[in-house]
Amino acid sequence: MSILKWESFLETKIEGFFNKKFASDLQVVEIEKALRREILLKKKKLQGDIYAPNVYSIYASEVDYQRICSQKTQNQLYEAAVIAVIEQNFMIDGKLSMVLKKDTTLKKGSCHIQSCYTSECVDAESKTSEEPHTLVLERSNFKDSMDLPIEHKFAALTVEQGPDINSYLEIGEKRIHIGRREENEFLLMDVNSSRLHAYISFEKYRHILYDAGSLNGTYVNDQKVTCQRLCFGDEIKIGNTVLLYEVI
Repeated sequence: MSILKWESFLETKIEGFFNKKFASDLQVVEIEKALRREILLKKKKLQGDIYAPNVYSIYASEVDYQRICSQKTQNQLYEAAVIAVIEQNFMIDGKLSMVLKKDTTLKKGSCHIQSCYTSECVDAESKTSEEPHTLVLERSNFKDSMDLPIEHKFAALTVEQGPDINSYLEIGEKRIHIGRREENEFLLMDVNSSRLHAYISFEKYRHILYDAGSLNGTYVNDQKVTCQRLCFGDEIKIGNTVLLYEVI
């Protein structure tokens, strides 16, 4: 064996030894990055809108799987997927579900994601829960409670201009009512806004702004709207109040 080949042989063996012995743990943030790449890769256009898959199978090594599967992982991955969809101005049709599985062929610190649409993978969808989002865990000794309702937050409204400047509200899946009415989730002191001026609903994993029959109208980026899908950076004008919509 030549010196160069011998050096290459030793380099490969030594690198493999250290990778095996000292490979870093798989972090949830790395799964989130892989999830975003998968969403971009598998997006498809349908009737003028772009959709992301709604069924995801996430594979990790046995060691990483035993360490990361938890309610916290479920929340982080679900929120990361929805935020990525909002940032890219995509939509999701059907229930968003995620199945976390172990793959003995994967090395510690690595992961693999497969995704599909419900219409393409009926079997995968039927194995998930009837909840609007699901993370199926194979580990039998999983103890975290899955019964408590989780309130996910994906975006925020911040008042940039008006009597309520700097007022801030994080929003998720629940309907948000905006105006001077005391029971509104986002209460405004602006006398030029209606008591119930507008509301935001969560449809196909996007925030949709509706005018609620207000006297002065609702505007998004200076355009009067009755119904508008909100995008990152949109400015909403209600009376003399301007709110900024951003992902969090």
